[in-house]
Amino acid sequence: MLGHHGFPHRDVTVRVESAWSSVNLYDLLIVMFDVNRHLKMPDSRVIKLIKRLGAEVNPNQKRILCMNKVDLVDDKKDLLKVAKQFEDLPGFERYFMVSGLKGKGVKDLVQYLMDQAVRKPWDEEPATMTEEVMKTISLEVVREKMLDHIHQEIPYVIEHRLMDWKELKDGSLRVEQHFIAPKQSQRQILVGKNGSKIGRIGIEANEELRSIFKRDVHLMLQVRVAKKRSS
Repeated sequence: MLGHHGFPHRDVTVRVESAWSSVNLYDLLIVMFDVNRHLKMPDSRVIKLIKRLGAEVNPNQKRILCMNKVDLVDDKKDLLKVAKQFEDLPGFERYFMVSGLKGKGVKDLVQYLMDQAVRKPWDEEPATMTEEVMKTISLEVVREKMLDHIHQEIPYVIEHRLMDWKELKDGSLRVEQHFIAPKQSQRQILVGKNGSKIGRIGIEANEELRSIFKRDVHLMLQVRVAKKRSS
């Protein structure tokens, strides 16, 4: 997601850097791209990334190439052309054509993933979550709900911070997070009429966090405008 200056927003840059820093930590990597967009508007950056990840076999990781949104492709022969384009990349063990929206091919992908699962002891007790993990989850859940309700570039220019985290005497959690918008107009869009938008985001996020953490959660969201730096 590029800003008006032609460069990625800081939030996007941080997430991309985080993804690349952890890409080799996992047993299996799915490289998924929009095959319909690839056919209509090929992006050299996407092509370069696919080829980069498929260039060499990684002995410690299986990689698969997943072409999504096949339901939008009118001529199915075009899908074979795309498969042909990337078939010589040795790093990809399998190729899948799916439609996440329609469910086409998803069953085969899920079955493949299940077949790769290895039985072994948990690295950590599965029922235990550290506080740091819970804090990260709380931020991700709220951000996910924001992306559901706010579109275009606005979510990528808004800073999102965890401001307070307390476990109360009754075992419930008090979580305060702030959204910091560069402009008042962006703040108004996120807040919505009479607070309707941020209210809906908070309700949905609170319900999901309560389900994940198995305890009551008191989630407080605040939206403010960034202070202007003095020259």
